[in-house]
Amino acid sequence: MLIELRVENFGIMEEVRFRPEQGFNALTGETGSGKSLILQALDCVLGARAGGGLVRNGASRAVVEAIFDISPMGESGLPELMLELGIPAEGPYLNIRREISPEGRGRVTVNSESLKLAELRRLTGLLVEMHGQHDHQRLLEPETHLDYLDLFAGTSALAARVSSLHGRAMEIRRKLRSVQMEEHEKQRRLDFLRFAIDEIDTFGPREEEYDQLEQEKAMVQNSGKLYQDFYMGYSLLKEEDPSVLNSIEKLESILEKHAPIHPDIEANVQYLRDALYSLEAVADFLRSEKDRMQFSPERLEDVEERLSGYRKLHKKYGGNTSTVLSALEDFLAELSSIEMSEEQTELLKSELKVVDAELLETSEDLSIKRRSVIRALENKLAEELSHLGMPGATIQVTVNREMKEKTDGQRRQRVIPEGQNEKYVISEKGLDRVELYFCANRGEQLQPLRKVASGGELSRIMLALKTTVMEQNPVPTVIFDEIDTGVGGEVACAIGDRLQMLAGHSQLLVVTHLHQIASLADRHFRISKALKDGRTFSRLDKLQGDHRMQEMARMLGGGKDSMALEHARHLLNRAGA
Repeated sequence: MLIELRVENFGIMEEVRFRPEQGFNALTGETGSGKSLILQALDCVLGARAGGGLVRNGASRAVVEAIFDISPMGESGLPELMLELGIPAEGPYLNIRREISPEGRGRVTVNSESLKLAELRRLTGLLVEMHGQHDHQRLLEPETHLDYLDLFAGTSALAARVSSLHGRAMEIRRKLRSVQMEEHEKQRRLDFLRFAIDEIDTFGPREEEYDQLEQEKAMVQNSGKLYQDFYMGYSLLKEEDPSVLNSIEKLESILEKHAPIHPDIEANVQYLRDALYSLEAVADFLRSEKDRMQFSPERLEDVEERLSGYRKLHKKYGGNTSTVLSALEDFLAELSSIEMSEEQTELLKSELKVVDAELLETSEDLSIKRRSVIRALENKLAEELSHLGMPGATIQVTVNREMKEKTDGQRRQRVIPEGQNEKYVISEKGLDRVELYFCANRGEQLQPLRKVASGGELSRIMLALKTTVMEQNPVPTVIFDEIDTGVGGEVACAIGDRLQMLAGHSQLLVVTHLHQIASLADRHFRISKALKDGRTFSRLDKLQGDHRMQEMARMLGGGKDSMALEHARHLLNRAGA
């Protein structure tokens, strides 16, 4: 459970401390007040990528720090993962700290131990489930439907095993394709690889050199004009007759004679001396640069030739130096693969046979387990949708398999187990292709969810899925950013009721614009903007009593209107707040 989130110099949040508690925590505020920004900070501390643009102007860094109570998570796999990642235990708490510099560099520590972002995401995936503003739109992608079925069926670990076997089989096949090429084709490929490796190696490209050469080219091309201007400047200051410096020295001598009899002359003579010191420094700079600078046609020719070599490599092997260097690594790996011995080839074939057999067996096992829970999932979703104001709604989970096909004599570019009897394609998710079908009212025809569901229906279907899945796989903290998109009225109340139910299993952080939902929260926080020393910053307040009622009235659109306040009071009383 999230105990505290501390945000410092993150966007317009100069310093914000958010201390939610167990149960239902609502966050409200006007558009632009910083609600999404605080969730962005949370996402950042959970392992999302973050650029320097998030650092508050003028600050040396942004800091996001979260403290979690992990004492109830002994059976979750978290202690084992912490041990694997080398994270020291610090009692019942886990402290995650993320620092971001204006240049985009950052540092992540967990209980003071440095961690990579990928490792952080593995860790926080056990702590927090986040539903963003547009996540319900992902339901329009059938590829995501299978993930929810696996979560409900408890088959995520088995699905991960299938994905791992699929990846291993693909890697073995890639190596075998290189090894088993026809001899003349193999020789042609070897010739190309050796030529390409030699060409890149001989040229010796280096990161950043291309940009440096472009800058040097511009400098060399303009050196003639620069020399003329430096020479002219130096001459004006020192070599002309009279020069600027000589003239000032002469004027200084003239005025200095009269200093004893005129009180203001000495101060102005000092100005002339200061000017002389400054102009002497300018003259020294111009002389030094003039003497150092020379136009070199030979150097310009060398630079042009090197740049031309870079352009040739970029055109042949990638659009920039990084892709050229990456291509070199790929060529070296492929060359090594092609040159493998026949003994290694046989070993690969033997390994592939074993992996394919395990992949097929595991995929069949996974498919059976998935299909065994489909009816229960459909019934549970229908029940949840009924609670969410869609009593006639039906969701059907369709499971199909894709037949193996050949096109122009070539198999599809997917892993297909070897053998004579297999008929179906096995992808990284197994044998099954899953899609949700939906109808909103009894008697209507079921159609693909992606074709018929409205925005408000998608929000409720997503909440129904989350509720159903979380009962099987509870997560300590769940975040909903505007799960109420496209709904209102009694439907909003129904969504609030379901959120209340979820809050019995997990800590809920809910960003909402709807008074019906906010009124049902155990705690209510408001995010607002204020001015301090001429700068805008976000502030976060925990609302109670009249302050909460006034915020509810604002959400009702009435501000401090007496009717709005009365309605707000009625909502809060009904909710027992």
